[in-house]
Amino acid sequence: MRTTYQYKLKPNKEQVATIELWLDLLRRQYNYRLGERFSWWEENRCQVNACPLVMPIPQLRNNPDYYSQKRIWSIPKTNFGNIN
Repeated sequence: MRTTYQYKLKPNKEQVATIELWLDLLRRQYNYRLGERFSWWEENRCQVNACPLVMPIPQLRNNPDYYSQKRIWSIPKTNFGNIN
């Protein structure tokens, strides 16, 4: 018994170009946001057994979460190209 349908897309060349542009934009956006999270982790981590007992505590950046990244979603779009 089939419970779902599968549809095959057959886009023309213009649609393929648009889809590839969108996928490239999304890939760059994802990598940029992932890089933000990794850099936050590198700046704010300290090994438990290797930290000195007395250490000045640097000002921590805010942890990039979904909502903070969503707020600035439109900023990197301008850096990654035009999505006409």
